[in-house]
Amino acid sequence: MITIYGISDIHLSLANPKPMDIFGEHWKNHAERIAEAWDTLVKSNDVVLIAGDTSWAMKLADAKPDLDYILARPGRKIMIRGNHDYWWGREATNKIQRMLGTNVTLLNGTSTTIDGIGIGGTRGWRLDDIGLDGYEHGDIRIFNREIAYLRRALASIPADAHTKIALLHYPPFDLNLEPNEFRNVLEEFGVNILVYGHVHKGIGNYLEGNIGGIDYHLAAVDHTGFKPKPIIEIPS
Repeated sequence: MITIYGISDIHLSLANPKPMDIFGEHWKNHAERIAEAWDTLVKSNDVVLIAGDTSWAMKLADAKPDLDYILARPGRKIMIRGNHDYWWGREATNKIQRMLGTNVTLLNGTSTTIDGIGIGGTRGWRLDDIGLDGYEHGDIRIFNREIAYLRRALASIPADAHTKIALLHYPPFDLNLEPNEFRNVLEEFGVNILVYGHVHKGIGNYLEGNIGGIDYHLAAVDHTGFKPKPIIEIPS
């Protein structure tokens, strides 16, 4: 049995430590707690979907210890960018992929398939959101570009995939939980499962469960108890 897990918003800062407990005591020693839970739950043949905001680093060199932390965890990892992943420039994706090797797959408007399960991902965007950094995420050009990336990713999933998973950092709804165009694209391509992040405990509204035929999973670590969340099991 292979289990696909989801996790997001790990917010590592091993090169230049940034204490996350400024966002609440529940974040204390979060990197150690995540590693312990991950290493306990995840087997080497399992898959972990990482829905963005992996590292606070601004440059790839500073993100290297955080990426080594991810590489050291068991399982195959599939990653997308989050709004704080400044170290991951879109144009540098191929370079970073070569650096990480075959046990990590970077999705950037692209997809991959595992045992008949197609997984397509991109960062996504929101027009009504202000992040923890105070930056207003309201640029319609970025929103439309990310819509195009999501379309491209889902369109590249093979037609014979029996299950389709979308991996987004931003959820496909606004702050009032009203669906946006990302939701329309998920429906258009017949997505079965959505794994997303960005929404933190006590900050913003979120949706989970089966919504219009799509299973929503919020994977932000402070929502999941600082451990990977089981998403789906694949019979051996």
